[in-house]
Amino acid sequence: MSKRPGYCYRKLQRPYTQRKYIKRIPQSKVRKFDHGNPRGDFDYQVSLVATANFQVLSKALEAARMSVIAQLRKGISDKQGYFFKIVPYPHHIVRRHAMASVHKAERLQKGMRLAFGKPQERAAQIKRGQTLLIIKVRAENLDVARYAMKIAKLKLPPFTTIKVEKISEVEKTAAAQ
Repeated sequence: MSKRPGYCYRKLQRPYTQRKYIKRIPQSKVRKFDHGNPRGDFDYQVSLVATANFQVLSKALEAARMSVIAQLRKGISDKQGYFFKIVPYPHHIVRRHAMASVHKAERLQKGMRLAFGKPQERAAQIKRGQTLLIIKVRAENLDVARYAMKIAKLKLPPFTTIKVEKISEVEKTAAAQ
C-alpha cells in the first residue's frame, strides 16, 4: 500500500511518543543532524523559521537535509567552510487507520471500530517561531547558503521563512568556549 502525502499529517495532533504501548516503532529517516565544522569562525547565520504551527514528517526533513548538503558541497569548496544543523527531532509517531478503498469495500470495513491506527511514520511537531534549519557560513559564501535554504524550503511545508543574521563578536567568542 502506498504512503499518504505529507499534507495529510500537517495539522498538529496530540503528541504520541510513549514507546511502551507501541509494538513496532518506525525509525526516523534523519540519521545525521549536524554537518560541517561546528567550531568554525563564521560571519552569517541563515535560518529557516516556522511562521505557523505544523507537523513535518521525518522524510521531508531528510529530503531538505540532502538538498542542502548537495548545494553546500557544490558551492563551497572548503568542507570546513560551513556548519549545517537540523534543529527539531521527530519524536511524534504518526498513526494510520488503513481502510479498504476498492469496489464494494463497505463489506470488508468495520467503520470506526478499532480505529486507533498502526504506527506509520515519525514527525516533528513545530511551533510558530521555532527554527528548523541553521546554516552558518563566511561572508563570501552567503549567497550559496541562501540558495541552499531556498531549495530546502521547497521540500518542507509552506509555513516557513528564511532569516539571515550577522553573527556578532560576542556570539563568536561564546561559541568558541
